[in-house]
Amino acid sequence: MLNTNKELQIKIEGFNQKMRQKYDGRANLSSKELKELLAKKIGKISKIDRISSKDLKEIFSAKGSLVGVDGSVNTVGKVYPHYITLMQALAKSTDQSEDGVLISQIFSPLIEEDKDRIFKIMNVANRSEAGEDSKEGKIYAQEAAGRLKSSLLAALEAKVAIESIKSWNPKVILMDGSLIRYRMQAQKEWEELSSLALDKGTLIIGVIEEIGTHKISEALDDDLPENMRDMYDRELTFGLLEVGEMLELDNIEEKEGLRTAFIRNSKDPGVIALDLLKDQSGSLELAASLVHTLTPEDGRGIPVWLDIVDEEVRIGNGMMKMLVDNHLDPKLKYRLFHSKRLDRVY
Repeated sequence: MLNTNKELQIKIEGFNQKMRQKYDGRANLSSKELKELLAKKIGKISKIDRISSKDLKEIFSAKGSLVGVDGSVNTVGKVYPHYITLMQALAKSTDQSEDGVLISQIFSPLIEEDKDRIFKIMNVANRSEAGEDSKEGKIYAQEAAGRLKSSLLAALEAKVAIESIKSWNPKVILMDGSLIRYRMQAQKEWEELSSLALDKGTLIIGVIEEIGTHKISEALDDDLPENMRDMYDRELTFGLLEVGEMLELDNIEEKEGLRTAFIRNSKDPGVIALDLLKDQSGSLELAASLVHTLTPEDGRGIPVWLDIVDEEVRIGNGMMKMLVDNHLDPKLKYRLFHSKRLDRVY
């Protein structure tokens, strides 16, 4: 048997050296200098205080509850089109003893309705036009199916948020992820949700755990050392902000209709991002203080209520297997989703 460990070790060490060379360039601009540059050209850096238990109770007892919204997805089968995906979204209120608002959906390219949606994304009428039998056509169809799955999940999350406002009229809704995702992937549901939230006075906060934007280095450009100009926002802000500090993105072109800020909520050196509706941007400080208050200091920077919702909505591998094994004909399961890899003998 080939011993690949040594070769992989050498490659990882090479990668490590390249990354150290890249990020050691941070020393060319001290943390103090970088923070001053951000405050001058990006937006205000301010200290966010935690809300006292008494004030927190008053906020919600007088004006409504806190709702967390999250979604989950899991799939059986791997090769297009032979897979089935289960997805669900949950809105859970701090005021309700019930399980919350839960909406579920099944997606599979084997379902004619879903296949038609895939072809619509591909801008074709049928399998022949899609070139689905060719390697390139299958790849294109897989990509379209992936976009459709993301869109369906975003729509489910927006729908449970809408129902939560109609049922509970909450003060605040925490949504897992950027609000731009809902506007781009579930436009109809997003327009209804944002309009309803503004009408009812419900503050919507998008909580972004994994920041994937490139806004700061793009905006600063020549003000940064050359090897820092292609760094992502999570890299530039890593360890830069103090616990409880927020960087407002005032002088960066805003996402359409949204306001964004970065905040460090815990001892974890990474920051998270907050999205608000532009029409609710006057509540940014309240949103940041609330998220900071609801986040454990020793945690990873995410409000504990979103973690609770995530745990309840998650479709784990065990649940997925149980549902498929108990409710799908074994012959159909084998015919449609069985992987030959599982038959390998080691």
